[in-house]
Amino acid sequence: GLPDPARSIFVIHNMGYHGVYPNPPTWESPKFSWHDLGLPDDSYYDRFVWTFPIDERPSKGRDPRDTGEAIKLLRGGIEMADRVVTVAPSYKDEIMSCEGGFGMHDCTRGRSYHLDGILNGIDIQEWNPSNDSHIAAPFTADNITNKSVCKQSLQFDLGLEQKPDTPIVAFIGRLAPQKGVDVLEQVLGWLMGGDHLGVTGDVQLVMMGSGEGRYAEFLMRAESQFKGRVVGYVGFSPEMEHKIIAGADILIMPSKYEPCGLPQMYAQRYGTIPVVHATGGLKDSVVQYSPFYNKTLGEDIGTGWQFTAPDEGGVRFGLWNALHTYKHYKDSWQELMVSAMSKDFSWELSAKKYEQVMRWAKMDQPFTNPWPFQ
Repeated sequence: GLPDPARSIFVIHNMGYHGVYPNPPTWESPKFSWHDLGLPDDSYYDRFVWTFPIDERPSKGRDPRDTGEAIKLLRGGIEMADRVVTVAPSYKDEIMSCEGGFGMHDCTRGRSYHLDGILNGIDIQEWNPSNDSHIAAPFTADNITNKSVCKQSLQFDLGLEQKPDTPIVAFIGRLAPQKGVDVLEQVLGWLMGGDHLGVTGDVQLVMMGSGEGRYAEFLMRAESQFKGRVVGYVGFSPEMEHKIIAGADILIMPSKYEPCGLPQMYAQRYGTIPVVHATGGLKDSVVQYSPFYNKTLGEDIGTGWQFTAPDEGGVRFGLWNALHTYKHYKDSWQELMVSAMSKDFSWELSAKKYEQVMRWAKMDQPFTNPWPFQ
């Protein structure tokens, strides 16, 4: 069995995935087997059991044998671990809300005193513009000249018009509703059409991702409609991800929710300014741009833009402000790039926080009686 001093720490990445078995629930015998989880079948583990609401059961409540019982692994992990960790401080707060908890907010609220949010880190050796073998030319925060070389190379490789002064907006992510691809579809005409201030219109858009067919069709349709100005890269290539991150000027992340997110951290390492929905790890890793910051007082100019609603209006607000700054306030944009590249997203700080959680777990008595797991 487990040694007496052992403690368990359960890490949640995404509350949207509950690990339900079977799904949908069934009333055939056996409904589920504890043996499948390596547990003896002669016991009952109530914290793993989830009862589906009547309207989600196959019989809709018409058959008394249909109890709606199923195993929900996420519930068991949350309610039985000594400590629970999720991947960003803001996401920790969100999973205790009705919306962010996906129906399990009572479970997370019940563990609030043992729940922590620790922002993920990134591999700063792999994501390093000074020695990245995937990009056209190296650059650093002290000398960002070669970022323009990476931009021109990206335009050439993807068949975009060779316009060094035209801003490139990039999207990298799964083609799924969570990532806000539907909102990109809604703003496409506005972004490419132009406004009376000359902020939109003279813009290039690169979108890369794989996933649902209807969104893949949108990417291909957008590229066909705006040939030379829009690229819809259906699929995923690690090498191309590096090239896009290095060559783009702006990264857009309109996710409905985002436990942590990594592209916004990659982007900042390469001086590509993120424009993000203020949710989860995006909120924690992107500092809102402040045009009135006072450098002599040690104030931070920021690293990007946040918008509060993941809808057409929110994305327009974020992109318009970023594009306006890029086109009309070049000095501020340069400072913003340097500020973003100076941020530390290594695992070192996160690892120290995980070590602290482990120490806290050892300080407390086991949260769950180890019987019958010994």
